[in-house]
Amino acid sequence: MTGPGSPSGSLRTLAAFLLAALSAPALVVPAASAADAPHPSLSALEERGGWKLVLPPRTFGPDNLYEEIDGESELFLPYGMERLTVALLGWAAAPGTELRLELFRMASPRDAYGIFSQHRYPDQEVLRVETSEVAVSDTTADFFRGETFVRVRAKPGEGSRKNVTDLARDVAAALPGDGAPPGEAGILERFEGRIAGSIIYQKRAMLGYECLSPGFEARFSNASASGRLVLLPPVPGKEDERWARLARELPGYREVTPALSRADLPTGTLWISRAGACVLAVAGPLLQERVVPLLSALTKAAAGVCGTYH
Repeated sequence: MTGPGSPSGSLRTLAAFLLAALSAPALVVPAASAADAPHPSLSALEERGGWKLVLPPRTFGPDNLYEEIDGESELFLPYGMERLTVALLGWAAAPGTELRLELFRMASPRDAYGIFSQHRYPDQEVLRVETSEVAVSDTTADFFRGETFVRVRAKPGEGSRKNVTDLARDVAAALPGDGAPPGEAGILERFEGRIAGSIIYQKRAMLGYECLSPGFEARFSNASASGRLVLLPPVPGKEDERWARLARELPGYREVTPALSRADLPTGTLWISRAGACVLAVAGPLLQERVVPLLSALTKAAAGVCGTYH
């Protein structure tokens, strides 16, 4: 008897099954996502000696960022936040010391600068770490380097200021890239009367209007005038489209001269001109005779930067 139900048939069925199993492609187990892996700078910190992880680091993406920084996630997401790594670090030579390190990987160095600019404010103390400007206090340190925005936090106490600055220096040394601001920010930095620490890179609704974003703004004050400076970077191939949108969406928009336009915002007049492929503007309660020299100075500072996109 040799049918499927016979002993010999059962053996042949089993043999065929084993042969098929051995011939099938090996089962591939997916590797852990690189996005979920510990931030490489953490390993670099431990290798340098001194800093030790108190707990395993945690990671968050755009979909669950709110779980860690609820109320702040809406600030980060427009700047292309890709991954947040949170780590608690201790200093080996000082048991009990704990610092919170937050590493926000953004879409680009420009976006990382934009988030840093939102955390920077006038009259804040800063220190230079190579090309990075680090905003510091007794318990905090904020800076960006390459595509990463960094926040360091410590509990108040003896040595907390030294701890946050030391960690900021070591993290900066472990991160790729540099901390140089975008070229457009440098234009506003060189403007006489610009208020230090007031430059912001806005991704949404600058001065309350989406047509003015993305762009850079800064506050200024001198002996003759005060207000806000606005610089919109080049948008290759879409310059005419942008001007049409400005004319359509800004209240009271009208051309004053071929080189100067104005709009009537609730906060004051917005005076607008071109500098190469950039849009420059000054906002505030300013008359035309005061604005023209201000825009001329801003245009001069923009020479060499606004011809191409940076």
